[in-house]
Amino acid sequence: MAIDVDRADLDGQASGCTSSIDGRHVRHRSLLPPVICIALYALLTLVLFGHLGSMGSGIATGPQTVDQVEEIWWLKWAQYAVWHGHNPFVTTWQNYPVGYNALVSPSMLALGTAMSPITKLYGPIVSWNIIVRFAIFASASSMCLVLRRWVYWWPAAFAGGLLYGFSVYETSYGARNLQLSFVAIPPLLFLIVYEVIFRQRWKASYAGIALGLVCGIQFLVSTEILASSVLLAVTGCGVYALANREAVAGKLPYIKKGFLWGVLTGAVLLFYPLLVVLFGPEHIDGVPNSPENLARLHGDLLGLFVPDHLQLFGESHLAAFWVNSVALYIGIPFFAAIVATVIILRRRGIVAMSGLLMAISAILSLGSILYVDGHDTHAPLPFIVLAHLPGTDGFLSTRFSLYTVLFGAAIVAIGIEAFYHHMTQRSTAGEHPPFSRKALAASVVGLVVVVIGLPLMPLHTEQVSTSGAPSREVADSLRAIPAGSVVLAYPYPDKPINSIPFTYKYQSITAMLVDQAMVGMDFKVIGGNNWRPWTPHGHQSTGTPLASKLKPASVQALFGSSFNGFATPAQQKLLVSSNMTADLRLFMDKYDVGTVVVLPVGQRPAALITQIEAAVGKPSQSNGALVWYDIRRRLARG
Repeated sequence: MAIDVDRADLDGQASGCTSSIDGRHVRHRSLLPPVICIALYALLTLVLFGHLGSMGSGIATGPQTVDQVEEIWWLKWAQYAVWHGHNPFVTTWQNYPVGYNALVSPSMLALGTAMSPITKLYGPIVSWNIIVRFAIFASASSMCLVLRRWVYWWPAAFAGGLLYGFSVYETSYGARNLQLSFVAIPPLLFLIVYEVIFRQRWKASYAGIALGLVCGIQFLVSTEILASSVLLAVTGCGVYALANREAVAGKLPYIKKGFLWGVLTGAVLLFYPLLVVLFGPEHIDGVPNSPENLARLHGDLLGLFVPDHLQLFGESHLAAFWVNSVALYIGIPFFAAIVATVIILRRRGIVAMSGLLMAISAILSLGSILYVDGHDTHAPLPFIVLAHLPGTDGFLSTRFSLYTVLFGAAIVAIGIEAFYHHMTQRSTAGEHPPFSRKALAASVVGLVVVVIGLPLMPLHTEQVSTSGAPSREVADSLRAIPAGSVVLAYPYPDKPINSIPFTYKYQSITAMLVDQAMVGMDFKVIGGNNWRPWTPHGHQSTGTPLASKLKPASVQALFGSSFNGFATPAQQKLLVSSNMTADLRLFMDKYDVGTVVVLPVGQRPAALITQIEAAVGKPSQSNGALVWYDIRRRLARG
């Protein structure tokens, strides 16, 4: 397989004939196409997310989920840690006194740091509302500009960016999982790898440094996206090297130098973060989720071709076909365009390579066992190997759909340009004038893009929800908490009791985390909802979203049963056998509790309030939230 000449090398031949009489006019003209493309992506992003009235702190873009609350909290933590000189990679501001390892949680420290000025001025919810929009816009723009390496015609590059940045993968994760929807970096990563392995026009050290930088940034956005990108990049490099052994032999010095600089740059950026993620406090010695949970979050073959209830032309009953295959959907027209382009342009190495990587990612996205229409065929798939290899055993298979779209969009962009040139360069009797022929070709290409894109359109604009930001009265009560104080809060932040991983909806059990982030992060909270190690068997640990268990355990049982309105058998046993007044006082003393806050939510807050009053007396303030200040003094007085 020999990759053909780089399309960018043809730019000079195609545009070098333009007059240089007015250099400024030529430069302005060359800037116009990318400006138009980026402006159109910005406009489409606004259309996708609806009006701008949802940009304030009272409304959060997207459905209320626990994942959303986690990521909003981490946006605030990044700003607070950087501006106050704290270590951003570990925190005890949540799940005190154990804390969390930011690098095994969806902390997105790179995004949080970049947004920190806006977070400081307007709060983390405004930052969230901005960055979830920017994620789709930036992903589409990045893909469009990267595709200019292989396509000369700007509309073709625009179409590729459109199919990537506004794919069902993006609109599915959009305002739900920012760490997964911000995918502007993978196209850059593959472009630089292409430069190092094949093109080799940049200075090797510059290419290597660029590779190390983009990998470092992606690591601090999503380690899973970085790991899967590297996996596919290595696969592509291996295939190219095997198919072009003689050509690669002459390029080895550049390749070695480029990757050496990349490794050195990455090592400088990520040396300490890697120490924290591998050996730091609350690191996970194993997979971030249990193998059982990962196995059931598989894809379905129909997910690639059949739209579900979230698509404009989908059917609600089709959602029963699969559980987690929404992000897999590319549609039959998109798939047909990919197949047709690969067949027709198979001699172009970049098309053949992209087709191979697209096929690999599509197969990997289905999981370890082939499911069709929700039925287990018991046929093993290649992902079963990754599921048992160290380093890849924590991958969620359906997220490989990102690369199905990435390489598929690149193939279609190249195919669109080839089709356009084929239509405009024909020379037959009775042909149309050049301008008419180009207009006709552009119209046909536009129709093809519409046919491919229509099935991908979402049913409605991105939904919004109330942010859960505290009222002014509650915020004033929380700001009165002394800086550095430890807060025991009701609801006790923890994983919702009636949920399963990755699908549970927001409940006010995480309300205190939003309040903490909104009022300035000056106090620490007992309990939390992020990933921490859990050891079910031997020394090997997996991840769990459950808050750390603190003793006496009856206190957490009391808070949980009061919120849910019922007690589990284990909670009931603890509550019946415990002296709650003594246990509350012991708990507060043991964990340095300085303030107790009870928000008026849940099923039975009154029962909890009675128990707290018995332990430490009447609340000091009641402005929409009951607050007991000076807990240390109250405990000392007995």
